[in-house]
Amino acid sequence: MQLVLTEQRWLRFTAFTALYFAQGVPIGLLTVAIPAWLGERGTGLAEVSAYLGVVGIPWAFKLVAGPFMDRFSFLAMGFRRPWVMAMQGGLVVSFLALAAFGDLDGGSLVSLMALGFVVNAFAAMQDVAVDGMAIDILPVGERGRANAFMGFGQVAGFSSFGALSATLLVTVGMAVTALVCAATVAVIFVFVTVVRERHGERRLPWSDGRPADVQRRVDASWRGVFRDLLRVLFLPMSLVLTLVEFLNRVRDGIASAVLPVFSTQELGFTTEQYGQFIAIISFAAAVFAVFIGPLIDRSGARRFLMIALVGAAVTHLAAGLLPAHWPNLTFMLVLAMLAYAFGQLVFVAIIALYMNICWAVIAATQFAIYMSLANLSRTIGSFGFASVADHLTWEQDFLLMAAFLGASALVLVFFRMDKHEERLRALDASLAAGAEQLDETVQDADVAGK
Repeated sequence: MQLVLTEQRWLRFTAFTALYFAQGVPIGLLTVAIPAWLGERGTGLAEVSAYLGVVGIPWAFKLVAGPFMDRFSFLAMGFRRPWVMAMQGGLVVSFLALAAFGDLDGGSLVSLMALGFVVNAFAAMQDVAVDGMAIDILPVGERGRANAFMGFGQVAGFSSFGALSATLLVTVGMAVTALVCAATVAVIFVFVTVVRERHGERRLPWSDGRPADVQRRVDASWRGVFRDLLRVLFLPMSLVLTLVEFLNRVRDGIASAVLPVFSTQELGFTTEQYGQFIAIISFAAAVFAVFIGPLIDRSGARRFLMIALVGAAVTHLAAGLLPAHWPNLTFMLVLAMLAYAFGQLVFVAIIALYMNICWAVIAATQFAIYMSLANLSRTIGSFGFASVADHLTWEQDFLLMAAFLGASALVLVFFRMDKHEERLRALDASLAAGAEQLDETVQDADVAGK
């Protein structure tokens, strides 16, 4: 039996879950375990925030990678699968490079930033290819559930490897930790080599097969790609949703620095305890989102996104206004579980909205741009917070995050999917009229030539 993504729904959900799990492996090591490890060793909040800003920069490369992957492809192996395989293989090699440099115990933070940057570069490029493949293959009616499974895969990856890496870092060092990460990603790489996007395509470059008979862009030039991008990216609802995600992701950039340092230096967690704690609540939040996914398909992503943003803002507000309850671990556990549950719901709902506002003729590149801007926003949050981190109290840190989440919910009030769909239909009509006019011009030229 051939494993073909377009023909088997269980395989689509399994494949995208596994590929997002692979993305979660470097996230767990680089943004969960290592920040806690640095915090426990006495590294300052500003330095940890700067580290996170640097290793997060590659996720902004998606801004360039989307159009590049649209421009160059090897259709005999599928529209996106060759890129997925190449980036997955690069991720394995980059983990091996990290292992080759040894434990870095006593090494400079700059070296750790550089190696983390390389690992994340391949992870980010893999994410672009996977998202493009998802948009190309997933039916509209499956996107809410698929995004829930994809989100679950990523959380399962970073939560399990956040906990595992946190333990390995302090027991066997960086080299063995990186080797374990490399081996795990390599298993998923093997899985990608045995599936196909569509029936009849090649499994490997030297295998038998042919490109699938699927309608693609007629104008794949750089000019055509960027012309269509500009027409759709600056539609009003596109700008509104981009601002919503910008505010939300700036909060993420702040949280990625605050939470591990706060937990190790204020609450007294060890690196291992923090990694295990994040693993448990992240996994629980991901399972919750999987069950909510079908409801998002039926009731609308905007409604769930609003609920999640408001709920997350209230949770952060409670943490900032009630410092007297911080020693109560039950209280902090409840807040953490709520924050992660709302955060996972935000992730699933906003990706579903982004997929829905994409214009079919440029959907993969458009979605990659949105995801790139989202990750760039997170990096902006980390870098921006690094400049003020040492001047704020823990209470002010939580209130600042609550303010960004509240502002994001306020902007979402202005989002109207029906208005955006009207504009997309107008773009389709304009594109069809242009194609018809081109055909008439060609026919007139033929007649004149005769």
